[in-house]
Amino acid sequence: MMVQLLCSNKVHVKLKHELAKYQIELDPDSDVTLVERGFDIPGDKLSVVFDAIDYMDVVKLLVSGVREDLLAWHALTGLSDNKFAVIEPRDIVFIEAGPDGLMAHTKSKPYSIKETLQYYENTWAAKGFIRINKSQLANLLHVKEIVPWFNSRYVLRMDNQTELEVSKMFSKKLRNTLNI
Repeated sequence: MMVQLLCSNKVHVKLKHELAKYQIELDPDSDVTLVERGFDIPGDKLSVVFDAIDYMDVVKLLVSGVREDLLAWHALTGLSDNKFAVIEPRDIVFIEAGPDGLMAHTKSKPYSIKETLQYYENTWAAKGFIRINKSQLANLLHVKEIVPWFNSRYVLRMDNQTELEVSKMFSKKLRNTLNI
């Protein structure tokens, strides 16, 4: 996908960097334009107007909707025991941020992976991944049981015998997602 940017140099640099992570290229002839508030809106193109401070919301918008067709098969490369492996999203039970970086846990073993938790939260939401606390994303396809916990929280029992705690802050999103 390609987009045109009409914004300040500072925002341009930030947006270009973020969009590149999702293979969204910049093209002045694109039919889609991202326009920072205060800049002229082209009349002949689909334009998304945003405030400079909210530039990440524009990235989320593009990634969540427009890019879904291109993310249908989006495997990642993980490192375990000094060997790389190609891992499909459906094989990942949960992703966790820790002191040694990001880890993708499969049924068999954990893999060290690149990018950020936010990246996987944005790009893999449609694949069943949901943020459950500040450092973990769970793959809902691997949830065996949801146990109500005290203080409006939950514990997810995963099919690899792991128990993950859903924090109070993310419990509402889980309830809404699963209609519970």
